[in-house]
Amino acid sequence: MLTLLRRKSVLVGLSLLPLLGAILLFGLLARRHVADRGAVPNDLHPPAKPVVVIRNFTYSRTFRSQTRWFVKAREAQVGQGQSRTTLTDLSAHIILSRTLSLFILSQEGTIDRAGHQFLVSGRTIPVSAAFSTGLRVVSKQLHYHDASDTITTGGEVTLVGRGIVIHGEGLSSRPKTQSFTVERNVHAVFAG
Repeated sequence: MLTLLRRKSVLVGLSLLPLLGAILLFGLLARRHVADRGAVPNDLHPPAKPVVVIRNFTYSRTFRSQTRWFVKAREAQVGQGQSRTTLTDLSAHIILSRTLSLFILSQEGTIDRAGHQFLVSGRTIPVSAAFSTGLRVVSKQLHYHDASDTITTGGEVTLVGRGIVIHGEGLSSRPKTQSFTVERNVHAVFAG
């Protein structure tokens, strides 16, 4: 009979093992849940950096010990830790050489300080870029890259000079040498 009890207890003990394992597992899960309840989850996206709005903004850029860009805007937005500044209602004076300057008027613009680039665009009024030589470039958007000395656009563009008006699409130019290439649908009118 003792062997039978031993066998019954062994059988009862063996049958209780899965139940004890399940209780232990649920206990660990419950403890883990309670411990994690107060933890803040890790967000994979960093929070947005605050944006600073500056009224009556002025900016100048010095290159090779000479100030070359003078920009004024009614408003500028600068994000913390960002290299881009977004401008509204701006005028810019860019000195290309001792004898050549560029004057820009635009409704919107972006200065990329890291890439030394200047992108201007007009919502309702086209951008006007006038050279000190008398040549004027008019377009909805112009991209000026200081390091490569280029002005480009993919859209419609009009060049107005002394006795000539050239209209077309796409522009690639080298302002310092006054070299301009209108890429497509070119129409020219000469006044004599």
